[in-house]
Amino acid sequence: MIDAVLGAVIAVTATTAMLLAVQITEFSFSEAGRSPLLESELQILRDAGYDARSGSEHRLVLETDVQQLPIQ
Repeated sequence: MIDAVLGAVIAVTATTAMLLAVQITEFSFSEAGRSPLLESELQILRDAGYDARSGSEHRLVLETDVQQLPIQ
């Protein structure tokens, strides 16, 4: 009897751990590539003649476009 209860507890714990791992993995994939622009990327924008200041129209358009790109 105790063996059955212990087995059920182990099964529930393993299932919960697997579901949590899948959830964390999905979240990581959804957030991949969503970091702010690096200084080197901002310099590329400046060199191309765009306004790279935070809140500028050029930068907001670029960041919005990047957020809408599909994740593979």
